[in-house]
Amino acid sequence: MKFWLGTALAAPTALVLATAAIAGETASDLPLPEFMGHVMQRNAEQLWGWTSVETDGAGTRTGEPKTAEQWEQAESDALTVQQLTYTLQNATFRPDDSRWDKLIGDLRAAATASADAAEHKDFAALTRAGDEINAKCVACHWAFAPQLETPPPPVPLPKS
Repeated sequence: MKFWLGTALAAPTALVLATAAIAGETASDLPLPEFMGHVMQRNAEQLWGWTSVETDGAGTRTGEPKTAEQWEQAESDALTVQQLTYTLQNATFRPDDSRWDKLIGDLRAAATASADAAEHKDFAALTRAGDEINAKCVACHWAFAPQLETPPPPVPLPKS
C-alpha cells in the first residue's frame, strides 16, 4: 500500500515540476561556464568512463560494463547527458544563434544512442556513441567557445 500511495503522490508532483520546467518557470541560475564545467562535463566524463580503454605494461583494460547493474548505470549516465541537453536548449544563457539548437539536438541524439546501446548491452555501439558525444561537444565548443579547444598538431610531412 505504501508503494501505491507514494506513486500516487509522486506522479502529480513530477507532472507539476515538468510542466513548470517546460513553461520556463524554472531555469538554472548558473552561468554557462559553471553549468558546463560542473554539471555537463562531470556527467559526460562518467559516461565516457564506461568506454575507456587503457593500455600499459600490465595489459589493456576497458571500462566496459560487466554486470547488469553497471549497464544500468551506463544507461543512467547517458540519459542524464540527454536530459541536460533540454536544460541547455532552454537556458537563459543560451546564445541567440540558430546553430545552438542544431548542435544541442545533435548532442541529444548521440546521448540517446548511448542510452540505447547501454540498454542493449552493446559495448561497440556504446563506444561509437561516446565518440559521437565527444565530437558533438567539440563542434559546439568550436562554434561558441573555441578557447576550450586546441587545434590538432600538424600532420608530419614525410622526409624527402
